[in-house]
Formats: sequence, structure tokens, C-alpha cells
Amino acid sequence: MTQQPIRVLALSRKQDHHFAPLRSSFEVVSTENWSVDAVSLHSPDVLLTLSDDWYEAYAVINEAKRLNIPSLLMMDGIIEWRHQWEDPNLGAGGNIAYYQPVVTDKVACLGWLNARTLEAWGNAGKCEIVGAPRFDHYLEQPVAPPAVHDGPKHLLVMTANTPGFTPGQIAQVEQALCDVRDFLTNQREWQPIWRVTKGLDARLSLHDDFPHLRGRPLREVLAAADGVLATPSTVLLESMLAHRPTALLDYSNSPPYVSAAWSITAKAHIAPTLESLYSQDAKRLSYQDEFLHNYLECRTTATPRLVALVRQMAEIGREARAKGGSPVFPTRMLPLALGGHAVPSTHFDWARLYPGHPVFSQTDLRALQVELIHAKTEIKELSRLLRRAYQRTILYALARRLLGRR
Repeated sequence: MTQQPIRVLALSRKQDHHFAPLRSSFEVVSTENWSVDAVSLHSPDVLLTLSDDWYEAYAVINEAKRLNIPSLLMMDGIIEWRHQWEDPNLGAGGNIAYYQPVVTDKVACLGWLNARTLEAWGNAGKCEIVGAPRFDHYLEQPVAPPAVHDGPKHLLVMTANTPGFTPGQIAQVEQALCDVRDFLTNQREWQPIWRVTKGLDARLSLHDDFPHLRGRPLREVLAAADGVLATPSTVLLESMLAHRPTALLDYSNSPPYVSAAWSITAKAHIAPTLESLYSQDAKRLSYQDEFLHNYLECRTTATPRLVALVRQMAEIGREARAKGGSPVFPTRMLPLALGGHAVPSTHFDWARLYPGHPVFSQTDLRALQVELIHAKTEIKELSRLLRRAYQRTILYALARRLLGRR
């Protein structure tokens, strides 16, 4: 008997690329009709959404719950302090707090650090560590290291699509870009590639010598860059995935849900940060890898995990409806990669991390083996001499006591 295909109803508003990875495994119906009627019309096994805070999405999710159809929130971006706590359209404006809690049955989180934040906001038992399927191509076809070229290195300076949520926040971003622009004008180590939004390039007179990169996919632009500055955005993760040394540019000095190995929170930080970025400090690159894998599950591609999660949710939902009840989901449906353990960064190289230490600079295995043999022999001999000296000390002390008694 052929198993009935799993149908996924995806709430989309020109965001179909997020759902594309699922189309080879499921029957995906993408709709811009965010009304409660859409659920009955399409009879999905799982409702998939990128947002649960808009009223229309909230209503559709509740309708799915009424019909015992599982719902899954698929995170498409990072959590950002200004958006979370200072956006006048969200909690700061008196509306429902973003992700506090998530109203879907489950949420496909970017990584374990991301999941821990959501769990702290009242979402225990809902968080599944999936990753970002739209970034799988960085694992399947890694971006090549920066090409060797004459002249200054190329510095990609990026902003989020929404650089700020209040006039004050946008002014801070503009000031940061102006300070970076002025600094880059008077040095020779870096040549900027500007990729900013909301007409900031024209308004701030941001010019570069890379017109062929304008409007190109970010992957191509990252391939041309030797280093990256970015305001708080998912592009920080994308830059790290492309193995580019990445600095956070944030004059708001807000608590960073997404951290970076380099950061610029004031004009005074620009020069030393770009100097360190230029040298590609191994210690900072190692930290960059650590943070990336903490925030984004990317040891392996995310699509198989998302497919497995949707399939399990669909099966639980079908079984529950067949019994006339509501679906109940385990607190953890996906196993943690590597059992939740971390793997050292490729930059965790003692010779690079401790260049002044003579031991870590030795790479001749045979010489090290011979040195180890001699070291063990010497340790054994020193231990023997130490024991003899100890024994003599004990005998001398006993002799003194005997003589003293007489």
C-alpha cells in the first residue's frame, strides 16, 4: 500500500526560496492567502511559516491547531537586540512580543545558542536545532579562499536590509558608515566594496571600484572579499560560512545576540580592528569558528534535518487525528549533531596560536619522537636519583634520632 504523500502548506510572501529545499521530499503548497480558510482548503499535514507575529499568520496557526494540524516556525534570520527590544512595531510599541513565546508547535532553530535564547523566553520543548537550509550551498560548494591579488585587500562593508528600526538607530548606522568611509579614504591597506541598503550609498557618497559586483548574489561578492564589516544581520553568519574574517559594525553597542571575533562599536575601534582583520589573527579566527558553530548548526547540511523534522511532525499529526486527539510532540525530536559535542576549529593550530613558543614550531615527527625517548629516559633516571636522595635523608634523620637518644 502506497503511503500518502505529505503535504506542507507554507505561508509565503515572496519567500519561496526558503521552502525550495523541501519540494523534493514533500508536496509543498505555497500561499500568500493568509486566511484561516487556507488550512481547510489545502488540508496540509504540516503548516510551515517564517513568522508567527503578524496577525494573519497568528490566526492561520490557531486554525491549524484547532484542526490538530502541526505547525512549524522556520527561522530565516538571527535574533537582533534592536529588533527584539526596541522596534516600535513589536514589544516596544505595545504589540505582542516577538518569539515570547512562539505560538507554533515547534520552531526550527538556527543552532543550539539560538535555541537556548528561545527556550529562555518560554519556549522549552518547542526548539529543534536544524540550521539554515538556504545556506547549505556553502557546505556543498565551499567558497574558495581569497584570491591572491596585487594592491590593497578588498573590504566588504555591508548593512542589513533593514539597517534600523527607529530614526535614531538609522542615524547610528549612517555615522558608523561615514566613519569607516573617512578612514578608508586615508589608508592604503584596504579597498572598500560597499553593499548597503535604503539608498545609503548615494546619501553618504559611498563609492568603490567594483561596479561589476553591484546587485550580484552575496556569495559572489564574498568570494571577492578578503575581509568583511557588517551591521547586525544574518549576513554575519553568511560571511563566516564563507570563511572570511568578519567584524561586527554596531555603534548602538547593544548586547550582541550574534557575536563576532572583531567588533567596532565606536570610531576609535576602526583602525585597530582593521589592522587585526588585515593580519587574520589566528586566535580570532578560531573564536569566529567557535561562535559560528554555536549559533548555526552547520557541520552538515540543514535540509536533511528539516525534512526529518517535518516528516516526524506530519506522522504524529496524522496519528493524532486518526485517534480524534491533539498531537503531542517530544521535547527533542532531532538528535544533536555529534551528541552535542564541539569540534576544534581548523584555525586551532598551536603553531599559529602561540608563534613565540619553540615547542609548537617543531614539525619534524622523528625528531620529536627521539626527543621524547630521551626525555622519558632522563625522567626515569631523575626519579631514581630522587628516591635515593629521599631514602638517604630518612636514614640520616633516623641516625640523628638514635644518636640523640644516647
